[in-house]
Order: sequence, then structure tokens, then C-alpha cells
Amino acid sequence: MQQHVRLLRAGARLERRLFLKALALGLTVPVAARLARTATAAPGTAPKRFFLFYMPHGIAPEHYNPLVSESDRTSFALDKTNVSILGPLQKYNSSVNVYQGFKYPGGDTHSGIVSCLSGLSGAPDTTRARTSLEHVIAQSLGVKPLILGACAHMATNFDSNGKLFWNGTAVEPQKSPVVAADSLFASATPAPAANADAELQKTLLGLTASEIQSLQGTLGSLTTEKTKLQRHLEAIQGLQSGTLGSGQTSCTSKPSLPTVEKVRAASAGQVIDSSGGNDYFYQEANFPLLLQAQLELIAQALICNAAQVTALMPMYATCDFNFSFSQPNVAAPSSGWAHHAGLSHTGFQAAAGAQYDSPISVNNFNPKTREVFAGAQRWFAEQLDKYVLQVLANTDDPSAPGTKVLDNTLVYWMSEVGDGSNHTTASMIEYPQVPSYLPLVSIGKAGGGLKTGQVVRFDTDRPVSDLYLSLAKAMGAGTATFPGSVSPVTEVLP
Repeated sequence: MQQHVRLLRAGARLERRLFLKALALGLTVPVAARLARTATAAPGTAPKRFFLFYMPHGIAPEHYNPLVSESDRTSFALDKTNVSILGPLQKYNSSVNVYQGFKYPGGDTHSGIVSCLSGLSGAPDTTRARTSLEHVIAQSLGVKPLILGACAHMATNFDSNGKLFWNGTAVEPQKSPVVAADSLFASATPAPAANADAELQKTLLGLTASEIQSLQGTLGSLTTEKTKLQRHLEAIQGLQSGTLGSGQTSCTSKPSLPTVEKVRAASAGQVIDSSGGNDYFYQEANFPLLLQAQLELIAQALICNAAQVTALMPMYATCDFNFSFSQPNVAAPSSGWAHHAGLSHTGFQAAAGAQYDSPISVNNFNPKTREVFAGAQRWFAEQLDKYVLQVLANTDDPSAPGTKVLDNTLVYWMSEVGDGSNHTTASMIEYPQVPSYLPLVSIGKAGGGLKTGQVVRFDTDRPVSDLYLSLAKAMGAGTATFPGSVSPVTEVLP
């Protein structure tokens, strides 16, 4: 039997012993289970967080593709390509990976949204069971994901254009950040948050010396696991004597959520008619504030470990919200401000002098043609940066002194198509000679689980399931599987 298999079985036996012993000491079932998992975990390991952020309707490659050195793909710039959709991420360059050369296997155009995160191949439909990336990771980690949607489907119909997230069947995102915040933090007032980590710490600090000794006695001959538990119990004793820091892994009080509270006040008392037209959470005018509130909540949920795996769908595929708010000083384009039918459907135009045999470059497209569409997509990057990335990058990780929360987080940013007007779901060279890729980007090192600071490119279409397999491994979900995957992307794994 392989060594790692023996260790896994030994660890499972140890968890079971500790669980039963903790129950005998009078701990509740959830706290006993948490104790068993925590005691056998590697000491000092910070929890990893995952956030999947969907951006609808793709990109314009002449405003998106990084400027990269072909001799060294760790040398790249995100803010040197015309409007630079990725420009707001340049400050995180060393923690960013841009993935090129991947393909979605399940359908063309926006209809492929139902399978793009699962790797399921074949014609897109909503009848087959599947599990999307965020749920695969959550299941492997034994946690419940937080799934939000600012306007993830039409007000009156959860149709296929909103079915991005799956756990066997399609998962309808929570539209109200108020409901989600109250569920996560248990109270609408700034009071201690009820969560497993806080309850565990409180219970452990109440253990007597004899009870700790009794727990130690359950270890038998599992020397390696005894060392882990010994360190954990010594930390508890240190906490009891006041000689160690708290090692806090969650917030002890409800975080400040000012934008969520604005939404609470604005949406209070609404009456929804049968058409859904009065639903505050689907009205076009409320969309920017709702997205800000959703992002604000996700940032705090990650910091507090109230939700270790999160996902957000701001708009459903084909949503036609008026995006004039994203560029208030820009004149209306001839195609109009509708995000889907107007902006994303704007066709590219060849630059002056570009030919079928021109050197491959984004400069073969006229950058002015889709400038406004690019500005709208850059707006999503700006919101992600302002309300999530900056917050995580400037917040000390309470469970890993010396690091920031972003260091232990993996943010995955994606769309259901590549070129917005061509509706591409694979890598290709568009005429005249412009390289087009799916917009797939990660930010954050996943606690050292991901090698970052590079443009990862493959010359032939590689199944996106290989990327999902790699991201799952980086998150510690080593047993995760995805349809169509061949092997992990070794370039991003330590």
C-alpha cells in the first residue's frame, strides 16, 4: 500500500477517535467534528479561499491581450493594450496568471454558459447532471459555497442564460446581498458572529487539563498525527495561559457592510407584482449599487472565513442593461449602450494596411471600433479591484500572521465567450491575424498552491478542464475530477 494512502487512512481513524472523544466530553456534534478536522490539520496552515467572478459577453482582444515577452512569459504588462481591460490588475502582476490556448467543450456562443464551468462536452442542454468548478472545490474542502448574483437571470424566469453554476442541477444565485449577509453573520447588528471557528475556539478554551490529556491519549501509535495534535493542544494551553496570540481564523464581530446596508434601506418594503417588474434586485438602475454590495460582502466573507468558497454572477448571458454609467463622459456609440446586443456585438474592423499575411498582432484591429465595449468590460475589472482585491491585499490574514488575505486566496475571473462579437469558445486567429483567447485570469497565490506571475499559453486548444483540475489542486482539492480533463497544467503548480 502506498505511503500516502496509509497516512490518509490513519488520519481518518484519528479524526474518528477525536470526534467520539469530543462527544464524550460533551461537545456538540458540529464542534466535535471541527475539532477532529482542526487537530489533524497541518499546524500553521492558513485556510485557502476561492472566489469565482463571472464577466458576461467576452472581450475585444485588441483591448485585452497582455503585452508579453515571447522569450520570457513572466515578463508581461496588463496595461499596455489600448483600453487595457486587464489594466486595473497590473498592480498585482506578480500574483496574476493569464491563461491562453484553452477551449470550452460544450457548445458555441452564449448557450455554452450552462457547461463552461463543468467541462461537460456535447451540445449545451440543461438536462444532464454536472458540477461546476466552485462546487467541486467546495465539496472537496467540505464547505458550503456562497453563490451570489446581482442580476443573474431575468426577473421572472431562471432560464438557461442564467444557469452558470451547477451542483447536479442548476444553482440559482442569491440575488439579495442583505439576505446573504444576514445568513452569514447571523445578526443585523454589530455583534459577535456565530460561526464554527468562533464556537470551536470558545469550546477549546474551556477544556480542562485532564480533558486535554484525555484527548492526547486517543492517539495510540500514530506518532506523526500525535505531533500535530500536540502542537494544537499546546496552542490551546497557551491561549488559556495568555502566552500566545489568538490565532484568530474568523471575525469576532460582524464586519462593516455599508453598501449592503444601503441596499437594505432602499429595498425595504418593496411589493413585487406577478411580472417581477417591481423587484428591486432586477431593476437596471439598481445594478451598479447591487454589484458593489455583492462584492463588498464577498470580500468580508473571505476575510472572516464565513464563506471559504464564493462565486458571483453579475448579469446573465444576453443581459442588455444600459452601460452608459460605466463611461459617463463618453458619447453614445452608434451601436447603443445595451451591453449585449449593442456593445458586445460590435464587430471588429481591420486596421489600415492589415492583411491576411500581416504579422500576428492585436494591432491588426482598429482600436477605436470597440473602444466603448472595452471600457465596459474594464469597468468589471475596476469593480473587482476596488471592492475585493484592494481589500484583500491590504488586510492582514487573521489566521496566518505575516501574510495578507489575498496571499491565501485564489480569484478566478472568466467569461462564457472570448471575442464578444464572434462568440468564440476556443482559441483562434481572427482575420486579419489577431490572436483571440478566452478571458481566463487568476489573481492570488492560493497560499502557495499556485505559481503566479506568468502568461500561460498553449498553441493548440487545451480542454479547460485541465485548468480547472489545476486550480482545484492549488486549492487543496487534490481528489477533484472534471469531465474531459487530461492532466493538470504543470506550469502553474509548485
